[in-house]
Amino acid sequence: MDQIKLFKEFFNLLLNQFEKTNNKLTVYAHNLSEFDGVLLLKHLFKFGKAKPLLHNGKLFSITLKLNLKGHTTKTIIFKDSYLMLPYSLRELCNSFKIKNSKGYFPILLNDINYKGVLPNFEFFKSISISQYLNLKNQYTNKIWNFKKEAIKYCELDCVSLHEILTKFSNLIFNEFKQDPIKSLSLPALAMRIWKTSFMPKDSVYQLTGQPQELITRSYTGGAVDVYIPKNKNNEILYDYDVNSLYPSVMKNNLMPVGKPVPFEGNIRDVEPGAFGFFFCEITTPDYLEHPILQRRIKTANGIRTIAGLGSWSGWIFSEEMDNAIKYGYQFNIIKGYQFDKADIFSKYIDYLYNIRLQYPKGDAMNLTAKLLMNSLYGKFGMKTEYTKIEVLENNQQLLNKYIDKFGTDINDIIHLDDKIILVLKINKFKPSDIKEALPRSDSDNFSHQVDVNVAIASAITAYARIKMSTFKNNPDFTLYNSDTDNIVINKQLPEHLIGKELGQMKLEHIIKKAVFLAPKVYGLIEDNGNEIIKAKGLTKDSIKSIKVTDLELLLKKDSSRLFTQDKSFKNLFNSNISVLNTAYTLKSTSSKRELIYVNGVFDSTKPLNYKNIK
Repeated sequence: MDQIKLFKEFFNLLLNQFEKTNNKLTVYAHNLSEFDGVLLLKHLFKFGKAKPLLHNGKLFSITLKLNLKGHTTKTIIFKDSYLMLPYSLRELCNSFKIKNSKGYFPILLNDINYKGVLPNFEFFKSISISQYLNLKNQYTNKIWNFKKEAIKYCELDCVSLHEILTKFSNLIFNEFKQDPIKSLSLPALAMRIWKTSFMPKDSVYQLTGQPQELITRSYTGGAVDVYIPKNKNNEILYDYDVNSLYPSVMKNNLMPVGKPVPFEGNIRDVEPGAFGFFFCEITTPDYLEHPILQRRIKTANGIRTIAGLGSWSGWIFSEEMDNAIKYGYQFNIIKGYQFDKADIFSKYIDYLYNIRLQYPKGDAMNLTAKLLMNSLYGKFGMKTEYTKIEVLENNQQLLNKYIDKFGTDINDIIHLDDKIILVLKINKFKPSDIKEALPRSDSDNFSHQVDVNVAIASAITAYARIKMSTFKNNPDFTLYNSDTDNIVINKQLPEHLIGKELGQMKLEHIIKKAVFLAPKVYGLIEDNGNEIIKAKGLTKDSIKSIKVTDLELLLKKDSSRLFTQDKSFKNLFNSNISVLNTAYTLKSTSSKRELIYVNGVFDSTKPLNYKNIK
């Protein structure tokens, strides 16, 4: 069946779903942003006026105003359920206890005419040997037909996703009296719930203009570092995580609220307890083994976030400054913004955490509460630059007129068959342009879409770094590796730090062998012999071929390890999905250990240590 005929039948089925009293229909696809949206967009123009919503390069939704006889007043909105429930469909089926759960299909088999015995194990992905053998028993003395099984597999996906979204919608409405359909993403839903039921009145303002721009420079995220590349002399190591790091600091700390008040000079000379964001001259102590303040620097490979010794000027949250003073840092405050402070998150976090305590891990209620706890903070730090989409006929003269009119405000030009999609910046346009860029179904969600406050996001991440700084330069143990909410050390932590409460530590692994090549690139062998490999940017299937001994060899200067992996590649220009066999090299040099895409795209990790960078 050709694609044109297939999509025509698909739309006929959609048209039958409209209710007589409702001219709007919402359609969900699990992974619309990364996969299904690319396939859909090319065909939607034939049925009406299609407008995609993009933000920071990600496709959030597609709004289609129909131009079909008898349906000209109707609108179909395509949304991504993965942006609301960021787990695989199989995991969601288990959590929501879906009766007809997601099936298994040999997605690596490319013979669509195949009929015969069940395809071999190597054609399947994300399936265990026992699951495969169980599936094989079901097809004993049966013919496996590619076409029939593909249709059955897709239908089951649709049925299970519908049941998941129905249960999720009911759960959210019953618990919070909110309709998740009105939100495009989980952070937007979390923001809606917090503002409606938990936000203290008149406490948070949207930051714009210069305050927003300058305070953003203090927003650097989590700290990830490698200090010692391997454990020597069979030293046993202990791998600890913080329970819900960001929710715990949101609950336990005061946040910047109210309108920022600008000041010049050293405000601490006048108000010793001044709270806010300060632009300072910063000097580190020379003796510090593990620097605790990080900053962005420009390198030959782009902007990098580093924690080093030396002197520099930059923006910092006042509480992180006060914490650094304890470690010997010196500050000369030049100017800044002062804020009031208040507890604005404890009731929200407590409410959701109590839900988690009532339901077992993996349960839908537990999962939903966990997602809402961890999704709110990022909404405050979202970029306020939105895009406006113009869909033009593929006409060069018309395109030239738009180029002349908008110039550098054009973010992207996408040629799509007989259409041109023009992506325009709207931070310079009227507020009505911003509202037009959002789907009509989300017009009542407008304030939630753009209501951001980077001061709060920066404060939360700073409080998290403050907590993790207590494990650095600690004389009680040796620190090998640290991540945003994780440490690997050579001694067990005291019992009073361990527990299941928010912010307490939990022991993840006891390690008898460890190799740390670079941040987020490491290998561990647990005391039970189990091997754990992590390498940012690599698929689970690729990692299966790597052993800890392979990584250990890379500790030698100028050594390397080459392997390949399949990587899905989407192309908006021709609406095709292809799979590329991509070569990667793990490479060690004298100065740093890097993860390199050798097919032309470079993504190196930062050196093990940065010192005296000015």
